[in-house]
Amino acid sequence: MCSSLVRKFLAVIRSNLTVQFAPIHPVRILLALSLFCGLSATAGAEEFDLPIDCKLGTTCWIMNYPDHQPGPGVADSACGPRSYDGHKGTDFAVRDLRTMRSSVAVRTIATGTVLRLRNSVPDHGLSFSPDRIKGRECGNGVVIRHAKGWESQYCHLRRGSVRVKPGDHVARGTALGEVGMSGRTAFPHVHLSLRKDGQLGDPVGGRKVGKGCGTKGKSLFRSATDVRYHRSRLYAAGFAAEVPTGARIKGDAGSPKSIARNAPAFVFWAAIFGAAKGSRVQLTITRPDGSEFIARDIAITRDQAWRTIFIGRKRKAEKDWPSGRYRGTAKLHSIPGARSASQTVQISVDIP
Repeated sequence: MCSSLVRKFLAVIRSNLTVQFAPIHPVRILLALSLFCGLSATAGAEEFDLPIDCKLGTTCWIMNYPDHQPGPGVADSACGPRSYDGHKGTDFAVRDLRTMRSSVAVRTIATGTVLRLRNSVPDHGLSFSPDRIKGRECGNGVVIRHAKGWESQYCHLRRGSVRVKPGDHVARGTALGEVGMSGRTAFPHVHLSLRKDGQLGDPVGGRKVGKGCGTKGKSLFRSATDVRYHRSRLYAAGFAAEVPTGARIKGDAGSPKSIARNAPAFVFWAAIFGAAKGSRVQLTITRPDGSEFIARDIAITRDQAWRTIFIGRKRKAEKDWPSGRYRGTAKLHSIPGARSASQTVQISVDIP
């Protein structure tokens, strides 16, 4: 369709016919047609499924997008910082290591044929040695060839979980393995790289990668899948009897049902993927009678790939916490003008 449009427009120019688009210059129209064609070649060819067995925004979240900045520097498709230099895919993260250990399936995004795989790289937990994974940054993974020149790659799968072999024909949604922590990763997730005729594509931004940011195309995922770009994602919150470490939250981001009356502290925390400079987070704890116990409004002053924030108090000597059900509310307010809406998470806890 695109080549036909360009040929027809060139024919109009050659025949010296009046261009109805005036006063727009013909060269500018050609440039616009070329841009449209370049995007539609990526965005209109296929509709894919999610590469992970989860509900996006509830049990999994996009942690990083492809890097659209040519050369040094970082920019996601919206010119935001939700990537890192040279990142070639989209990262779909589960909440924590505990969720990963429950066996979350990685699934093929479309029908295709398995080209190659790796299945023996150990899962390293929350730390890894760059030297030990050199040349195996993808960890355990699978590469699949699809129709129309598309190819998908899935990285960081759990060791021993891959259940296909080269040459297998796999239907859309086939379980390939499980989310893991093999290769270069500091969080349990599956990394999806998508290529069209060898050119990297951004399935959320709907455009080619490495051509610069700012121009948004149509998502390559099925219309029934709510996949949108978010500058920040508030993905977990909970109570604790002390200030939780980052390792603790990445290991288990759950919240206890109760806190002991004599606990040394009473803390409410929240965790964010892609904390954006200029956004704000409101944390509030309310007492059983509904009155405010603690509240804090925190301004995010710099971009961070992952961040936790908290409020709380230490217990006074020989004075227990009053009994009842307390509620914690975390509300993330996006930066002014961002496409992401405000997000709220509420958690309750009992003090017996």
